[in-house]
Amino acid sequence: MSETNNKADLRLLALGALAGLVVAGIGILQQETQIDTLPENAVARVNDVLIGRDIFDRAISRSTNYAGQPVDGDEAMLLQRLIDEELLIQRGVELGMTQSDAVVRQAMIESLIASVTAEADAASPTDEELAQYLADNPERFSYISKVSAEAWQTDDESVAQEFVAALRANNIVTTNGDVQAMPDLPAGLMTLEILSTYLGPGITAAAAEMPEGGSAVFARRGRWLIVRINGKERSTLTDLDAIRNRVLVDYRRNLADTMLRNYVDGLRRRADISVAMP
Repeated sequence: MSETNNKADLRLLALGALAGLVVAGIGILQQETQIDTLPENAVARVNDVLIGRDIFDRAISRSTNYAGQPVDGDEAMLLQRLIDEELLIQRGVELGMTQSDAVVRQAMIESLIASVTAEADAASPTDEELAQYLADNPERFSYISKVSAEAWQTDDESVAQEFVAALRANNIVTTNGDVQAMPDLPAGLMTLEILSTYLGPGITAAAAEMPEGGSAVFARRGRWLIVRINGKERSTLTDLDAIRNRVLVDYRRNLADTMLRNYVDGLRRRADISVAMP
């Protein structure tokens, strides 16, 4: 017999053994189902844990074959996999992985948060409720509309860093041949669109986020810009029709935060917590 035939026989033997294990697992599953009485809303019990029919149904809806089509007729094999997964989870708990493994703990926390806030994620408030939310939380929908800024430019990064250090120390700064004020930059408050024509959109966006009195160095077109923000003016969006989706997203996020906070507060009230301050 050739080496090729030997390899083919070995592959067939391995596939046969695997099929036997699967069939055996299904057989064991069928025996367990026949022996054990389960609630109507459960499809299996693993030790003291029930696997609900809703979990099984979701697993079926997610399962696909290699062609991306739903799998038919493999419910027993799918249930066997759910049982195996539950056994692994229970073993992980026995080994203390939920207390020591950061990845496992984070996955558990995220899953619990998702379950607690699921109702908020699906909330569908009326336009009247959204309008009231917008009116009650104007700071959530305000934006920087104008800024007052000064800007200087230099070809030497070290000069720029020394200049901005002097600004931050509230020292008197003077221009010279190495650093010069940006020509024609308007004094006083100006819109971000106007400022962008002098600094460029990227630097303007970053500068708008700086605190009043803050200064920073930016690179632009082979030169170094020093920018100081002297003042800001904010405006508030009030037209619900124009920002309805933004208000809805924020409404749901705030509702989810409230639900989670209430849930955790309930856990705290029932828990025995001791703290040693570092």
